Amino acid sequence: MNEQTAAIILAAGRGTRLNSQTINKVALPFNGKPIIEYAVEAMEPVASHVVVVVGAFADSVKEALKNHPAVIYAEQTEQLGTGHAAKVGLEPLKPFTPTTVLVGYGDHMMFYTPETIQKLIDLHTNKKATISMITVRHEEPNKLAWGRIVRDEHDTIVKSVEQKDANDDELMIEELNAGFYAFDYQYLSETIDLVPRSEVSGEYYLNALISMAAADGRTLAGLVVPFEEVGIGINRAEELEASQKLHESRGNAI
Repeated sequence: MNEQTAAIILAAGRGTRLNSQTINKVALPFNGKPIIEYAVEAMEPVASHVVVVVGAFADSVKEALKNHPAVIYAEQTEQLGTGHAAKVGLEPLKPFTPTTVLVGYGDHMMFYTPETIQKLIDLHTNKKATISMITVRHEEPNKLAWGRIVRDEHDTIVKSVEQKDANDDELMIEELNAGFYAFDYQYLSETIDLVPRSEVSGEYYLNALISMAAADGRTLAGLVVPFEEVGIGINRAEELEASQKLHESRGNAI
């Protein structure tokens, strides 16, 4: 466990596309245990404090994590996007002033291991990066529909662009944003309030910080890992089924 590293897991969303009426989607069972438990178990060995941001059906998340008493909960009373959720998650970390803050999504960490996360922490530290992120390469990027990682001629990350916002050249990029980050704590604390509100959704998106940091000349780093170490996140019922099958095909040796 690293006393200089803290973690925030975002788990406040309603999961509307799964049409769950009584339980948060991260509390749903996934090959034998709740989805959110995989996230906490991946974070606990590498972080001194683990904050889970709850909101919709919060009690179901807390019940799913009843065997993890050290978890700190932060409540996002309004679902205003991932940037706002990260801001909520930062609040209970203020007394600890970590150096690095990991941020991951509660519905997309079933395949992660502490070893993979530690590699990201090491890269982040060695590069003296402001933001580091896990990326994957996939031959069918449009099928996954994840954000594209855009690098310059020096192989430096300059932005992460959502598929819906990508131009024709960017749509061809096979390096994708897996949605797991390591942030410099001070930078995240100082800039989280500067994240712009989306004119389309009215939400604040965490990944906006990538282009903001690049524009400021900050160092960004990307750790490319095999797709099997990231797997499929869960937004729809078919993804829940497909993700479990992929997980099982790895023999549950996660």
